[in-house]
Amino acid sequence: FPELDKLFGVPQPELHHPEIDTGVHTLMVLEAASTLSNDIAVRFAALTHDLGKGLTPQSEWPKHHGHEKKGLSAIKSLCTRLKAPNEVRTLSLLAGEYHTHVHRAFELKPATLLKVIKSADGFRNPHRLKQLLLVCEADAKGRTGFENTEYPQRQYILDAFDAAQSVNVSTLIDQGFSGKELGQALAKAQESKIKSLKESRTG
Repeated sequence: FPELDKLFGVPQPELHHPEIDTGVHTLMVLEAASTLSNDIAVRFAALTHDLGKGLTPQSEWPKHHGHEKKGLSAIKSLCTRLKAPNEVRTLSLLAGEYHTHVHRAFELKPATLLKVIKSADGFRNPHRLKQLLLVCEADAKGRTGFENTEYPQRQYILDAFDAAQSVNVSTLIDQGFSGKELGQALAKAQESKIKSLKESRTG
């Protein structure tokens, strides 16, 4: 696991990561994932979500701007070499790219939150969305002093998903929408549902 080995000795900001070392954090995330789920895809994605931090130039330490997308090539390389099943590869890439989005769920605009759900193919594969949220919860708990903290982002995104899913496509079709316009109207209606949910939570 050379991609993982690179993480040891790489510092992170102490405010958010009291354990500092990215390699130590990664093993803590795997441990947290193992208590949350026995799903191999969830555990593997937890192990690989921060590979991009191993690619950050030392001059930028301890910050890791853009590590989410930087890490995708390393995740692909590792999955290819290990012949990881497609489900494992797909979830690992999702977690790598979107874990920061999920952590910031309460700050996201409805359109961005909908994008995260769609990126996980949530409407056709809700199980994958739930897997992604478990990986992110493990990431949040895999930090010194945060092991037992709540992770309300998971339920909030599931509630947003339910709200978006409650939009009745048939109603839009009855209103005369079709083709590309139907897709746009559906997205707009879903965003509106998520916006209402967000407003109800923020008062």
